[in-house]
Amino acid sequence: MKYTYLGPRGTFTEAALRSLPNASEIYAEPRVTVSAALADVRSGESDCAVVPLENSVKGVVPATLEELVCEDSPLHIGAEVQLPVTFHLMTLPGQTLAHVTTVMSHPHAHAQCRKWLDLHVPGADTVFSTSTAAAAHAVAEGTDRHVAAIASSAAAQSYGLNVVASDIGEHGHAVTRFIVATETGTHQPVTGDDRTTLVVSAEGLAVGVLVDLLQQFSSRGVNLTGIQSWPTGSELGSYYFFLDLDGHIREPAVSSAVTAVRRRATSVHVLGSYPRHQVVRPTDPRPQMAGV
Repeated sequence: MKYTYLGPRGTFTEAALRSLPNASEIYAEPRVTVSAALADVRSGESDCAVVPLENSVKGVVPATLEELVCEDSPLHIGAEVQLPVTFHLMTLPGQTLAHVTTVMSHPHAHAQCRKWLDLHVPGADTVFSTSTAAAAHAVAEGTDRHVAAIASSAAAQSYGLNVVASDIGEHGHAVTRFIVATETGTHQPVTGDDRTTLVVSAEGLAVGVLVDLLQQFSSRGVNLTGIQSWPTGSELGSYYFFLDLDGHIREPAVSSAVTAVRRRATSVHVLGSYPRHQVVRPTDPRPQMAGV
């Protein structure tokens, strides 16, 4: 099967893809943006795309959510991967932390490493990139030896960079949730530990309709684990609601709740029911700062 993913080589997204059960059967190509990876799925150029959806520290990834709420060309979620993320600061070979005047990375990575950067490289300029690995690639291909990247150890290895500080994130147990998106698909079999994801629109309905919609789940004992709003683009105050809930669409309580929501909402799209992925954390102690 052909997959696309948020690249370039060395992203956490690639690591998530490589952790899939069928990884050995996957032919994967990186794409520069989330939109580009998902566009290949919509056009039939690839069977699936792996993209980040949310982070335990900084929340939802806007580019992915915007794609998922698209009613004109809806996607299907076939699986999820929850991956621990550890950030490292890396430079061109021969450089040290004392040489760093600019730090490049994805906005989420910068935000999670802000306190460490303020303490160890105060005054360093901030440059944003489309992914952590894109930052590593830019440092490797650049000529400015004072620029460092925040990225994964895999990115350092891929691009021949020197890790000058390890595990610089503020939260030692940060996790990013990735999804496997397809153009069409069937829901995965019921496992007893599943997640269902919906996109609901209540545009043009009466005041208080959102409360009514949410009560359809609580009254049936269905636990909502996440809710995000996203503008519909029609007018100020009009939103899609992106819902994660415990359970499978084939389970009676979930099916009944979704049916009730369909009767009350403007539109409901079930993105998928799929097994909840359990995070597997490394047992080794957290690495300390190196090369300072």
